[in-house]
Amino acid sequence: MKKTIKKFITLLLIVLTIVTCDEVILASTTAGQEMRTQVLYLADIITNDNFMNDFVTREELSRIVVKTSKYKDSVNNYDTVTAFSDVAYDNQYASYIKIATKEGYMTSYLGGQFKPLEYVTLKDLTRACLSLLGYSNSDFTGSQIQGRYELFCSLKINENIDKNLNDFVTKKDCVNAIYNTLKTKSKDSNSIYGTSVFKDLSVNSDGDLNATGLTKTKLEGPFILKRGEAFNLAIPFDITSANIFINGVSQTLEQTMRELNNSGYLVYYYNTTTKTIYVYKEGTTLESSILVKKGYVNHIYYSASDTITPTRVEIDLSYYNLSGSEVKFAFSYSGTIHVGDQIIFIYKKSDDTENSDSDDSGEGNVATIGTITNAYLYNLKY
Repeated sequence: MKKTIKKFITLLLIVLTIVTCDEVILASTTAGQEMRTQVLYLADIITNDNFMNDFVTREELSRIVVKTSKYKDSVNNYDTVTAFSDVAYDNQYASYIKIATKEGYMTSYLGGQFKPLEYVTLKDLTRACLSLLGYSNSDFTGSQIQGRYELFCSLKINENIDKNLNDFVTKKDCVNAIYNTLKTKSKDSNSIYGTSVFKDLSVNSDGDLNATGLTKTKLEGPFILKRGEAFNLAIPFDITSANIFINGVSQTLEQTMRELNNSGYLVYYYNTTTKTIYVYKEGTTLESSILVKKGYVNHIYYSASDTITPTRVEIDLSYYNLSGSEVKFAFSYSGTIHVGDQIIFIYKKSDDTENSDSDDSGEGNVATIGTITNAYLYNLKY
């Protein structure tokens, strides 16, 4: 009996050593789960949102961690040398595993093994996130495990993760931990970690990540999809396994096709790296100052000094400036868009009232509500 009690007390002390921090922070950030996931898609840290509640393997974590690090663009997919006896050289994660262990983001096992298919615990995820921020063993005294986890909590990297240290973590847990790491300051630095690794990533006034820069640099588009057109033929990857967002909200392919049938057209962008499609109905696209609209062309105006190149158009009694040689050509005498045509167009709202160049129409300078950057005939894309 005494031995049993002694074993129980010993076990209790071990549990108390590795207990979670005083409180788990749940759903306290402005950024929702979909937004967090979308940021990691755009950064190519994760590749899809399938099976978010599945446990993550060690080999999968190696890719997530390296893609979050300064070595994200240094992976050699043709590396023929593996550092571990249980990782084949042609394993798709071999290069990630080598970098992750070399840089201390992850640890290996005795006997030269990595155990790539074992599930990741919160303890492993804690080490990985803190290592990305520049913390090492020398930063912790006493129990390394407890010291790391206390810092993990104090930095609020545990936000939206309800797990104990020895629990297996899901893909969703990894998304939250990595997102929180990206918006945390690096060790001995005043700069946010994510902005130093991803030059197109910024932080908004709420302290959340703004991925607009990543979106602009990695997306192909805009394109127009009209009712009756085959979406799968317009996308250069398997659309059935793609991640689709409509006006920023995750949707299925079936929901997207219903929206297309209801509205008659959709504007879309796609990212081949993350296999993600961003679809927009009439309204905002990419950011709040850029909008999609459909209307009839009432007039096309030219400047007094250039009667060949149009500068401004009137659509449904509202005036818009024209931006870019392609758009101006489309509205010109030799272009494909003429007065009376119904068009789909994308325009950037004016911050302040803008005036176009004077024209020969007798109207003079007229206030415009924005600048058209893309325009398409409703029945024919130019």
